[in-house]
Amino acid sequence: MSKAFHKFVKMVGTGPKSNRDLSHKEAAEMMEMMLEKEAYPEQIAAFLLGWRLKPETNEEFRGALEAIDRYTMHTPLPDSVELGYPFDGKNKSFYLLPLVAKVLQGGDLPLIVSGGARQPAKGGVTLREIDAKIEWAGSVCYFDRKAYAPAVEALTEIRNRLGLRTALN
Repeated sequence: MSKAFHKFVKMVGTGPKSNRDLSHKEAAEMMEMMLEKEAYPEQIAAFLLGWRLKPETNEEFRGALEAIDRYTMHTPLPDSVELGYPFDGKNKSFYLLPLVAKVLQGGDLPLIVSGGARQPAKGGVTLREIDAKIEWAGSVCYFDRKAYAPAVEALTEIRNRLGLRTALN
């Protein structure tokens, strides 16, 4: 593990007078270090909590997403539509997806959905759990975060141990 990640914890975890926003480059470096497991889980948890409380900026999100994109397997599916509804375990979500799949059945428009493990502060069913239990009507293509972004999925355990929403939600 690296002492280098400590600088990011200090940027967001030293209080209102000393906290500062990360640059685009710093945010990308921070996220890459998390995804490469170059920081202790406690450092990652401390950073995520401090970052959420600071709060996050658009520039920081852009940098973090740039790094995440480099660790994500891309599978282009032309002439498809992605349903970006957050089926991540919200217990008050309306599970519209199975109904949408039925409506699209027989058509030639593939519906793309993705999911993973339950996220912090949620108590419902995830899209991963739905995918494991039903056979999709229509042309639904489910992508599991374990397969297309395993480094991101690996952060879920730390986030769940915090038990709070983080910027990654």
